[in-house]
Amino acid sequence: MFKRFTAIFITLSLIFGLTAQVRAADTAVKKKTDFVDIQKIISTVDLDIKYATTDNFTRTKLYDSPRALLRRGTADKLKKVADEVGEKGYRLKIWDAYRSPDVQFKMWNFIPDTRYIANPYKGYSNHSRGSAIDLTLVDIQGNELAMPTGFDNFTAEAAKVNENENATYLKNVMVKHGFKSLATEWWHFEDKDIYKPTDFVQVSPSPVLSQNQETAISISAIGDVTLGQDQRFLYQGSFDQYYKLKGPEYFFSGVKKILSEDDLTIANLEGTLTEATQKPDKSSQGNRAFFFKGNPHYTAILKDGSIEAVNLANNHSMDFMNKGFTDTVSTLDHGGITNFGDETIAIYEKKGIKIGLIGVNPLGPLEEGVNLENFRSKLKLNIRTLKARTSLIIVSFHWGTENKYNPTEEQVKLGRFAVEQGADLVLGHHPHVLQPLEIYQGKCIVYSLGNFVFGGNSNPWYKDTEIFRQQYSFVNGKLVEIGLPHIIPCRLTSGFRPEPTK
Repeated sequence: MFKRFTAIFITLSLIFGLTAQVRAADTAVKKKTDFVDIQKIISTVDLDIKYATTDNFTRTKLYDSPRALLRRGTADKLKKVADEVGEKGYRLKIWDAYRSPDVQFKMWNFIPDTRYIANPYKGYSNHSRGSAIDLTLVDIQGNELAMPTGFDNFTAEAAKVNENENATYLKNVMVKHGFKSLATEWWHFEDKDIYKPTDFVQVSPSPVLSQNQETAISISAIGDVTLGQDQRFLYQGSFDQYYKLKGPEYFFSGVKKILSEDDLTIANLEGTLTEATQKPDKSSQGNRAFFFKGNPHYTAILKDGSIEAVNLANNHSMDFMNKGFTDTVSTLDHGGITNFGDETIAIYEKKGIKIGLIGVNPLGPLEEGVNLENFRSKLKLNIRTLKARTSLIIVSFHWGTENKYNPTEEQVKLGRFAVEQGADLVLGHHPHVLQPLEIYQGKCIVYSLGNFVFGGNSNPWYKDTEIFRQQYSFVNGKLVEIGLPHIIPCRLTSGFRPEPTK
């Protein structure tokens, strides 16, 4: 029932050129000042327009409509924010955007305090200019992340941004993309660009996707990647020594060209990137107990190797307790590597296509096992949640039995369950050897991709590995075709460096 498939897959004059550029620039400026409906520019944003309800500090309904309007230039900046937080599995929730001048006067009458309400008698506020936004972050299930206070909390607590990790992250991303923050309100941000006030707001039509817009996405997957080793075994020729001698570009140099040709490469990061030293008790594993970690700078290896995303749901991510795990996540985030697994679901966007990434570990963080009924329920919920927000869903499993060439009955059941719930591709890790793939309901289940760059052993006895690749075709963002799987056979060398065999 398991099969592997292999598939091949007029110069313009200077004067007229300058004239065209001037006209284009003029058009861009006009469009930048237009008002747009945020939800028609950013499809993933959530709206909770408080002033269109009585759930606000005035306890009265101030807006006739729950729409959120912004200047196009401001909305374009906000879309970049939405895209970046989306890579971490977050979305933006909007509480307020454009506010008419008459509403600004009503608010001032309630709270005439310039720390929280701009004085309308001194001119238009940035809310009334359509260039200010009140917002927060929600997770993939729509739950608001913990912040210093709730919305419109006019106390000193609302200014304690730096004492809250989530508020600091939101502030940093907003500032990065052209906004400035307000010291007294963690939720309030203003476009650094200034717009002239207007008493008449006309919403420009939202951009319409061209009909039958086709997009192709190529995805590659590789096996276990351990950047570092068990620090108890710092032998001659260990991973750390190779890094010092050959640098970060060495490890993926044999396959870099192949991996750079796709749109997304996914690896299973089996280990930690940390300087933590405290380890959990693995005595129940006997002589199979290893603790893998590498220098946080090793993210450069992934970047140079064209690895865009890594799964962290495996039995070595907690080798140095929670400190080691959070250090790993932080250094990956800093390096711009999308990471996902267990509690973290990620959305990776390429060519306008959103790809949902789920990582799960039915073995348990220390191979202590999990409640499979709860495991399946949570996986079902996560797939269903991503289904409404993405065009493709990939589930990465850490499962099976080490050194076994065929999947267990549990692997088969779980892999098929994921497909039945809506997964478009299932990837498997942990056995350290290659296992077959299965085409189930038209979707690939890759039961084990083996080792790839495995710092735990410089000369493993089993040296076969592979790059799995598949192309997906979309029309107007909807998956319409899945290409045949393409297997690129590779072989591990004695120096942590995989090379294609043909």
